[in-house]
Amino acid sequence: MSSPGRAGGVGVPHRIVRRKLGEAVDRRDHSTVLRFIRLYPPLALEEERLQVYMAYLKNVIAMRSHIEYEQLVEMMSDHRGNGQNEVNFVSCLTNLFKDIVLVIEENDESLRSLCGEDGIVYAICEQQEECDSRGSTIIKKYMEYRKLTKVTLEINSYKSDLLSVGVEGPDPREIEVYLGEISSLTQLGEDYTGYMISKIRGLSSVDPELGPRATKAFRSGNFSKVVQDITGYYVILEGYFMVENVRKAIKIDELVFDSLTTSMVDDVFYVLQSCFRRFISTSNINSVIAVLSNAVSLLGGEYNEALQQKIREPNPGAKLFTGGVAVQKTGMEIATALNNMDVSGEYALKLRHEIEEQCAEVFPAPADREGQIMFI
Repeated sequence: MSSPGRAGGVGVPHRIVRRKLGEAVDRRDHSTVLRFIRLYPPLALEEERLQVYMAYLKNVIAMRSHIEYEQLVEMMSDHRGNGQNEVNFVSCLTNLFKDIVLVIEENDESLRSLCGEDGIVYAICEQQEECDSRGSTIIKKYMEYRKLTKVTLEINSYKSDLLSVGVEGPDPREIEVYLGEISSLTQLGEDYTGYMISKIRGLSSVDPELGPRATKAFRSGNFSKVVQDITGYYVILEGYFMVENVRKAIKIDELVFDSLTTSMVDDVFYVLQSCFRRFISTSNINSVIAVLSNAVSLLGGEYNEALQQKIREPNPGAKLFTGGVAVQKTGMEIATALNNMDVSGEYALKLRHEIEEQCAEVFPAPADREGQIMFI
């Protein structure tokens, strides 16, 4: 075949180049695709070659993600109902994002040769359509697999029936598994979106209107909307997990040998610290603000009431005059109850400082940090 430089001179038919290119695309023969794509300018098909190449790259991702998704669905069928947790949605979503990033990075030079830096932005937008399609499907399938709608309805029903005898909510240990999975999925989405937006903003010769339009698409596409849906579930699950474990810590509270406080102080703040670290790691400012608000209400409500209860009972003033052993025991109880309040205040300040530091790392924008600080 004639070289690209002589193609126009010898009149290479358009239909032959298109057919050969189509065959190479079907075979996903990357080097051959590039060879025929380079023949397009001499044939006055420059606009068409960009469209064809974009479609080719998108098809590569679509084929890979389709195969992996089908494997995921097959695993769901194999493990549904047998109590196993081998279905790895996090890995499936990770591979989708990894494939998209690699396609952009590995074709950077080719894209620039086709359409300058605008070509890179066009490619990112095309691949984002696959993310919106396949990525949102993966998240929806996860929500279906974990029956999040049913679980959250059970939680809401449990909250409204707290006074009913024998009513139990979902097992917090199962909820903790879901929370870990959801935080990983949402963090992946935030990391991917942040990387792509940073990639676009780092280009210096892009059409002034193209860049902002492309970055906006990441926040308004189907994937972003589905992430908002699962974040809503996350907030309910995290709030439930937090409340149930704090209540358990209060319920089993006891004196600890050689400790200035009872067991619930360390237990409660350990639960809160674990929850805070997890939801901040999602990198989702909305979930952070919502869960922080729940935590503040929990500390100011049930936990504060438990601390006050230790001060009020059992009638310390009367017991002071009942004899040596009782006086010693009551005196220890009073001291421990007061220590509970003092140490809780210290822990709360320490926890606030830790949250502020973590949020400063995860949310560098001042507006985001102001949103969470108002709740602490």
